[in-house]
Amino acid sequence: MYDKEVKKRYFKRVYDEAPIVECACGCGNTIKSKDKYGRDKKFISGHNGKKYADPTEYKRAWNHRNRKQRYAYKKRYIHIRKALLIKSKGDKCMSCHVEYNGRNASMFDFHHRDPSLKAFNIGLKTIMDVSKDKVAEEVKKCDLLCSNCHRLLHSSEY
Repeated sequence: MYDKEVKKRYFKRVYDEAPIVECACGCGNTIKSKDKYGRDKKFISGHNGKKYADPTEYKRAWNHRNRKQRYAYKKRYIHIRKALLIKSKGDKCMSCHVEYNGRNASMFDFHHRDPSLKAFNIGLKTIMDVSKDKVAEEVKKCDLLCSNCHRLLHSSEY
């Protein structure tokens, strides 16, 4: 028998055999005197100085307070990921050979060679929302073009 299983059985037995006591805050509720890991317990979960009753409310309040920092991080993260994708495709436009210099990532587009194989467009939103592996798989189906060459290529279709 493994140590984890032995510990799990032991803590379950301690929890099951623990006497029921009143909550130490004086609310009148009853609880077991031990938690699931055999530690002494005096308060009901929620009486331990928590500000919010709903666990998701804390996260929502934190997101609201820190939205500027979250937006800045998200923006920086997206640009880093796009730069890595551009570097993986050779750092320059396949048509006019304009090179990526670290600051001009916004002028590059990913052109799908065969539109019938396209699962999704590769833009800033999908770079952030879709997993790295799926985006990398989709980039393999693309050529790197500057925005001007990409528009010229598609304008010939009209």
